[in-house]
Amino acid sequence: MKSNALLWLILAVVVIAVIAAVVVIGGRQRRAKRAEQAETLRSEAREQSSHVQQRESKAAEVDARARAAQAESDIKAAKAEQLALAAERQKTEASSQRSDVDDQFRKADKVDPHHDNSLEEEGATSDGSGQTTPPDTTKTHDRDSETPR
Repeated sequence: MKSNALLWLILAVVVIAVIAAVVVIGGRQRRAKRAEQAETLRSEAREQSSHVQQRESKAAEVDARARAAQAESDIKAAKAEQLALAAERQKTEASSQRSDVDDQFRKADKVDPHHDNSLEEEGATSDGSGQTTPPDTTKTHDRDSETPR
């Protein structure tokens, strides 16, 4: 019986060794397979990373162009605002100067002994048809065009 028990003991040790070997080999294969999957994933990630970098580069370039266009637009808007303010100042100055010139013409008309001031005092004239018409301002403009500058 001892030899039978010894045989069973050896058989049990061999079976346990085989099971341990299968477990160890299976673990190594799983680790190798996982390492291979990890390498595949890393390779795909590297490939995608280069595509992403290209897209990021293009996005940064478009963003830079957009910022430059916005800056140019802001500069043009500021320039337009400055021009509008300058135009308004010039209009105001021209209006003031026009008023001064018109005043000077009125003074000249009052001083001129040959000028009929009665029509200007009335503020309107009659053209003989019985209708009242506003004063003729073309005389002032005609004089203005004759005045040397």
